[in-house]
Order: sequence, then C-alpha cells, then structure tokens
Amino acid sequence: MLKKFILIFGVFLSTISGFSQETTITGTILDSVSKEPVGAAIIKFNGEKKTQTDLDGKFEFKVPAPSGKLEISCFGYTDFSKEITWQTTYPLELFMVALSNQLETVVISVGKYEQKLEEVTVSMTVLKPNMLENKNTVNCETVMEQVPGVTVQDGQVSMRGGSGFAYGAGSRVLLLVDDMPMLSGDAADIKWNALPVENIAQIEVMKGASSVLYGSGALNGVVHVRTAYPGDKPMTKISLTQGVYGNPERDSLRWWRKGDNPVYTGGYFLHTRKVKQLDVVLGGSFYNDGGYREGEEEIRARGNFGLRYRPKKLDRMNFGVNGNYSRAKGGLFIIWEDQNRAYSPSGGANPDSAGSTLSQFNNDRFSIDPYLNYFTKKGNRHSLRTRYFNTTNRNQTDTVNQNSIAQIFYFEYQYQHKFKYDIRVVSGVAGYLNDIQSYLYGDHKGTNLAGYTQVDKKFNLLKGKFLRALSLSGGVRLEKFTLDETENVSTYQWIKGTDTTTLPFQPVFRAGLNIEATQSTFLRASFGQAYRYPSVAEKYVTTSVGSLNFFSNPNLRPEYGWSSEVGIKQVVKIGNWKAFFDAAYFYTHYENMTEFTFGVYNPPGVGLTLNPNAQGYLFNWVGFRAENAEEAQVSGFELELAGAGKIGKFDITALIGYTYMNPVTLNTDTNYLKTFSDTTGSKILKYRFKHLFKADLQVEYGIFSVGASVRYNSYMVNVDQTFYNLTIPAASIGFPLPLGDLLLPGFPSYRARFNKGATVVDVRFMVNVTKTARLGIVANNLLNTEYMGRPGDIQAPRNIAAQLNIKF
Repeated sequence: MLKKFILIFGVFLSTISGFSQETTITGTILDSVSKEPVGAAIIKFNGEKKTQTDLDGKFEFKVPAPSGKLEISCFGYTDFSKEITWQTTYPLELFMVALSNQLETVVISVGKYEQKLEEVTVSMTVLKPNMLENKNTVNCETVMEQVPGVTVQDGQVSMRGGSGFAYGAGSRVLLLVDDMPMLSGDAADIKWNALPVENIAQIEVMKGASSVLYGSGALNGVVHVRTAYPGDKPMTKISLTQGVYGNPERDSLRWWRKGDNPVYTGGYFLHTRKVKQLDVVLGGSFYNDGGYREGEEEIRARGNFGLRYRPKKLDRMNFGVNGNYSRAKGGLFIIWEDQNRAYSPSGGANPDSAGSTLSQFNNDRFSIDPYLNYFTKKGNRHSLRTRYFNTTNRNQTDTVNQNSIAQIFYFEYQYQHKFKYDIRVVSGVAGYLNDIQSYLYGDHKGTNLAGYTQVDKKFNLLKGKFLRALSLSGGVRLEKFTLDETENVSTYQWIKGTDTTTLPFQPVFRAGLNIEATQSTFLRASFGQAYRYPSVAEKYVTTSVGSLNFFSNPNLRPEYGWSSEVGIKQVVKIGNWKAFFDAAYFYTHYENMTEFTFGVYNPPGVGLTLNPNAQGYLFNWVGFRAENAEEAQVSGFELELAGAGKIGKFDITALIGYTYMNPVTLNTDTNYLKTFSDTTGSKILKYRFKHLFKADLQVEYGIFSVGASVRYNSYMVNVDQTFYNLTIPAASIGFPLPLGDLLLPGFPSYRARFNKGATVVDVRFMVNVTKTARLGIVANNLLNTEYMGRPGDIQAPRNIAAQLNIKF
C-alpha cells in the first residue's frame, strides 16, 4: 500500500512540475492546396491572442501550460483549432483550407504576392474551377468569353476594347501559367488548347496595362492561370462529354446531310496525392471535334504532371518541376465561300486545291518548368522559376511550306521581403532567349533581360467605421529586347529641351492606391504604362492562303500604351449570400497600334504590270501587311457583381457585368480613315463593340443544380472597308482598281441584314446521381442565334452535350 501511494504521489508531482514549466510552441502554417506558407495568420491559445505567422508561415510563443486549445484564423481561409497536450511534439505543421466563397478570394497577380481581392488597386475578375466544370469547358478560351469586359476573336483576347481583330498579330493580353508567361515564341499568341483545364485552382483576369511586373505583351491586361497541388487526401477526377451540333437556322449554311450532324467527344482526368514529402499531380485530356464548319475537324490530346518536394531537414525550402505536352491536328477555317455558305471555306474544303483557304495544321506544344522556393528565418523569400516552351507547327501545303519551330528559354529570380510598418518589396530579374526556325519567317533569335521592383505600403488609419486603411503601390521596370543580336527593339528617347538622350532599354512605371473607406467599401485608383514588342511573325511573315497574300514589314515598331482607372468595390450581403459589387471608370491611350493593312507592297525596284508572267504582276503584290497604323484611346465604365452563398436552402453563384466602351482613333490621316467601313465620321476603332453584357447564374438545391449564361454584344460599327469593296489604292498603281467584294462575297448584304448585335444564351442542368458522380446536360446557343465574330467567322449553331463528372 505504501509503495502504491509513493508511486501515485510521484506521478502527481511530476505532472505538477510539467504544468509549472514554460512550453515553447512552434510550427508552420501552409495552404492545403499550394503548400505555400500562410502569412499573417492569427494564433490564439486558450482564447488569448499570442502571435501571428511571419512571411514563412512560421510562429513561436511560450505558454506556462503545455496543454490547451490552439485557434488559427486568417482572411481567405477557414478557421480551425487544434488541441495541444503535454505529449505534443514540435514543430507543428498545420494546413489551412481556402474558402471557396469569392468574397474571401486571395489573388497574387497584381503584386506577385497574396492579397485580398478587395484590397487590390486594379480591376480583377476571378474564375473558380466550378465555373469551368459547370459550363463543360474543354478549352479555356470559351470560359474567357464569360468574363465582363472581355471578348475573344479567333483566340485573340481583348479587354475593354484594347484589341480588335488582326489575324496573325501577337496578343496584347499576356497569358501566365503559375506566374510565368506562356505566349508562343514566333507569333506571340496564346495557345489555349495547351492549358490544363483539368487542374486549375483559379484564373485571375487583371484588366489594364500590366507591363511593370510582367513585361511585353501585358499591354491590355493579364490572364493568370494558377494550377493546384494535392490536399491532405488523394483525389481523382474524371470528366467525359459527348455533344452534337444542331442544324443552323438558315438551312443554306448546313454542309452535312440531314441526320448526319457533326459530333464532338472529349474527356479529362486528374489525380493528386501526397507521398510523404512529395506532392504528385498527374493529368491528361483528349478531344475529337467533327467541326460545325466544313473541313475544320480537330483531334487533340494533352498530358501534364507536377512534382513538388519539401525536404524535412530543409523545411523552409520546396522545389519541383511541372510539365505539359499537347498535340493537335485538323483544319483551320479562315473565310467563307459566300454569305449563304458561310460554314464552307472559300475555295473548297480540300486544302490541297490551289484556291482553297482551308489550312491543315499539326502542332505540338511542350513545356517543362523547374523551380525552387526558399524562405529565410528573417522573412525573406527567394524564388527561382524557369521554363522551356516549345511550339512546333507543321502546316506544309503543296504550294507553301509553313513549318516552324519556336523555342523559349525563360527564367525569373524573385526576391520578396516584408519590412516593418507593413512595407513589402518585390524585386526580380527576368529574361528569355527566343530561338525560331521557320520557312515562313526565316530564322531569328531574340534575347530579353529585365529588372523590376514594386513597393507596397499599408497604413492602418482608424479603428472606427470610416477610413480604416490606406494601401499604396508603386513599381518600375527596365527591359531590353534585342532581335538577331543587332536590332535593339527596346530603345527609349529621353527628350529634355533641345537635348535627346537615347536609352538602351524601355522603362515603364505604375502606381495605385486602395482606401478601405468602411469595413465593406473599398475605393481604388491606378495608373500603369505598358508596351508590346512586335512578334517575329508580324515583322517577317510572307505567305499566301488561297488568294490571300501576306507580306513582311521589318520596320514594324513596338506598341505603347497607358491606362488609368478609378473604382469602388462594395460588399453586398443578403442573408448568407455574399458578393462584391464593383464599379470602375477607365481610360486607356495607345500609340503605334499594329493592324494588318490592305495595299500593294511591291519591293523597291520592282515595277508593276498586268502581265501575269512578269515578276511585277500586280496581283502578286496585293495583300496585307502589319503596319503601325493607330493612335487611339478607349474610355468607358464597367459594372460587375460577383458572389456566392446561400439564400434560404439555395446555393447561388453569380457573375454579372456590363461594360460600356468608347474606342476611337486619334489618327487624322484621311487615307487611313478611308480604310474604315463606317462613313458617319464616328471614328470608332475597327472590330470593337461599344456595349457588352455578360451574366452567369448557378442555382443548387439538394442534388439538383441549374445554370444559365447570357452574352450580349452590340453591333460592330466599324470593320475594314476592304471587306466591302476590295480597291487597290490609286497611289500604288496610278489609278484606282475596284475589285468588288471578292474577299468576302456577300459580306455587305450580310452586315446590313445582321446589324442589331447578338444575344447568346447557354443553359445547363445537373444532378448528383451518387456522392461521387454528377450527370449534366449542357445546351450552348440555346436560341440558335446566328452571329459573327470577326468578318467571315460565323459562330456555332445550337449544340447539346451530355457530361459526366466523377470525383473521389
């Protein structure tokens, strides 16, 4: 009995002793998907605030008791708690789950670090993966059409009227995948089919000039695709779809036999898991499209992977590699046969015939992205990202060899530090080597080197209801681009009085502010400069497609621009439904904008003649060439509502926006203005809309969900006069030579008939048949509206698809 008493008393004393000693609690908090550190997370112990995490996501504090309740909270993440006992081992590794509600969305595109969406200084729309899944998206290009203020024509993105249509011209919107640019090396365009739609965490669409952080190509804005990494549990996702194109409203457009309508089939898979310290992502997709336009079939397949390793002994480091490969082949439709056979290509559907404008393509896209991140004890972040991106085009015909290989070797080192007093500095050095081998453009090499810095400072003003905080942001970038080792494309002239200094690089600046006026009202203003170097394809392409000729212009100069904006973002709450209402006024100015201009481009010393056997035969030198034709401005305003949550028993997600734009030319050259089809003197830029309305609404109740998308664009007031009357300028040959509407037969009468704008409606219905399987029906262009993007490009008729999504 005495021995038992002594034993119990000893245990009691040791327990009291353990509780009387101080315990140091340490750990790291990471995002459950990206595994990136979560900074500024608040740590409470037994209800009392102790500390918050640093930039590395790390925390440390001492408590007198070794057991209790640890509570962690951070904006944009779900709060959680963890019980601590005297047996708990340190350091802890804790994971926070990001909220899916758009109100708590965290973005990184504006400042290259995580920010709350309402605190950014520019307009931004965020697309979540559920929208891609609900709309049965097999190509990111289609979901971009649902973003307010954005249009897509033949793969070219325009934000708020910043771009029109210039077939073959580079993109004025920069595509990023995981913080690195992904434009092709030769044409500087976006390859939408190469993007892994199966593994997207979110898409951040930033509107306005963005070259300070991202360089050339961000003249009009940025589309940032962020991929995801595994959570704590393995996940597998499979999606299958089968669809059919319906008959168009006008039967003359139908080139297929009745009952033999074209079909499309597609699907993708994704598997993610953690294997100890290794994160693994595997995905792939396939798509087979019969094509609603004759000869425009497409078959494509894609595979991708992601590996990330977090060493135990180097817990502040992670490194990995991502890879993506896609192959596609099919036909490329350019212009119609005539207005009544608009789904058939000019010259017939046999690409080997002499007059056919149908082009066959067989393309490969391959990228490999090694990277490394390191977080120091003092809160610094060092990041090294690299990418090798290869685009191989095999478009050879009987008459023209159009093959090309473009390789980009890209790197970016970034340093990030958060100082005292809420000052954050992001600096970096980026560059790339571009190597092009092409029968179309010739062989070229380009080198680019840039340095950038952005500083953000937040002032906490008052703790009351009004003027709670002020955030300021400013940045600068210096970039040098050299083509073929001799041509410095990026020179800048500094003029002071009568003295002119030529700088060997291009400088750009940006500044912005955000005011937290109340807990739910945020005001912002921004100004940013941008530029875009002409692509090799624009400068050096010389080819023909059917009867269409394209000529090179080695003297093509870079495009420049700047944009400014003021806006307000208001939090809206209806029960448990929360949303952002955003209103913005914007103004953008552009110089040296590139357009493909119709004319006669015979080389110096080659005289023109009507003799078809002579070198100077007139029609050998009639066609299109990229020209710096435009100085322009675009002003307007945009309203947007984005929200999610519950109203009663219904889960409702909405994205609604209206954009008014006034895009006008500032070019006063009468010869240039004669290229406009609009003769009223409005000076509206070609291939732009003045009004855009977009709406997407999803309602879920129990196992059922329904959704609808609506898109409206006003009439395209102005296009090239060439499509109305193909006239060779008198200055070129001494007298005007009208050729009628040979380029697009029937186009003038078609435009006169369809001149009221267009409204397109998509609907969807889904049911959860099991806990892991979801079945849906999607009808695109439900009203079977006949509408046209750029001239000669009639869009798809009504098409209906079945969709099966499985996730476990």
